[in-house]
Amino acid sequence: MSQETAIASRVSTLPEPYEGDETPHGLLRPTSTQQVADYIRRQIFEGNLKVGERVPQDEIAADLGVSRAPVREAIIALDREGWVMIQPHRGAFVIGLDENSTRDHYELLGRVYGYAALRTAERASAEQIAALAAVHRSLQAATDPHEFSELNLEFMRRLVGIAASRRVSSTVRLMAVSIVPGDFFAGVPDAIRIHKRHLRSVMKALKAGDGESARASYSRSDHGHPFSAPPSPSGRFIGEGGSRLRGRPPGPCQ
Repeated sequence: MSQETAIASRVSTLPEPYEGDETPHGLLRPTSTQQVADYIRRQIFEGNLKVGERVPQDEIAADLGVSRAPVREAIIALDREGWVMIQPHRGAFVIGLDENSTRDHYELLGRVYGYAALRTAERASAEQIAALAAVHRSLQAATDPHEFSELNLEFMRRLVGIAASRRVSSTVRLMAVSIVPGDFFAGVPDAIRIHKRHLRSVMKALKAGDGESARASYSRSDHGHPFSAPPSPSGRFIGEGGSRLRGRPPGPCQ
């Protein structure tokens, strides 16, 4: 059994975006490194690994049944994302993400997807818009959170693919990391309804060839982050005694 198969049931991750109109199902299985990174994010998010604690790499490798290599690679990725800090000769220590950083993450991601929507409106053929609209109709009809999440990911992958830009797709690949582990749409009340409303605005603009409106639908401030309340004055960290994420769903992705 491969490492990927061995830990797939224990962790989850956001499939990477792709370039092209068709969904390449063979590319959706996350690597062991991605799964380990998601596992560590979840441990921080749930407060099992707290700010200032050393990340127990050997223990994580043993728990997940993987070698040290994917754990080391995951730590490097999490250092780039700001979840942990690598200290030479000492190991990696949990930093966590404060609410401002998390807000900024989703707002920036909304702007990236907004740019992809702008380019899609400019470059898409009528057939591509029709195919995207078909996914959108299925998404709007979905009520099951898992089904909705899968359709949402397919919509985003198609949107980025139709934009036909390696720079856009590589930027999305860098940014599209789920801050909230697990199925966000299953865990946050009213998330599906709010996200459907936003996507109706995006799809209407794309059908009209109105790239600026499509971009604005993704990029406006109430669509780019998952919080309805302002950051706490204390600047409390995710990972400091458990997450306190609540409220509005992230607009452009999970």
